[in-house]
Amino acid sequence: GKFPSGGPPRWAEWNGIFRDTVRCFIKGDAGKKGDFATRICGSSDLFKHNGRKPYHSINFITAHDGFTLKDLVSYNGKHNTCNGENSGDDHNNSWNCGHEGETGDGGIKHLRSRQIRNFMVALFMSAGTPMILYGDEYGRSQRGCNNGWCQDARCWFSWSDCEKEAGKLLRFTRLL
Repeated sequence: GKFPSGGPPRWAEWNGIFRDTVRCFIKGDAGKKGDFATRICGSSDLFKHNGRKPYHSINFITAHDGFTLKDLVSYNGKHNTCNGENSGDDHNNSWNCGHEGETGDGGIKHLRSRQIRNFMVALFMSAGTPMILYGDEYGRSQRGCNNGWCQDARCWFSWSDCEKEAGKLLRFTRLL
């Protein structure tokens, strides 16, 4: 929406269309090339008409109220039984790369790692203001729970898990 600022537009806003388009494109949905190009070039169809610039678009792939980036490539659907309820949206535009949840299959783990990097590159190389969910830089998981607000054990930043990724995903994210 438009926020009253008493002058030229100065508020930025979350770009959910960026999130949905990038998720669909990177998982391989057909017919998304043009939309993907529009999103990574600043979403001018959403922001230009009222004088806003690409930096008014807060680009994100994941947020506090959904899958983490690791879960986005590890689960096709939500796993919210830990909440004792079946809550949370299940339109995640996710792809488990061939196996639901954790796996020891090296090929699937490699594909997931590559997909996470694809998401990071799309986010940080796009015109706009990038927003990253805490823990995505090292592969934090909520084990498929996309509504983890009441699950402290699944929501904490793990310094030990982060340290394990120091030379891998964390390094890659820092270099971006």
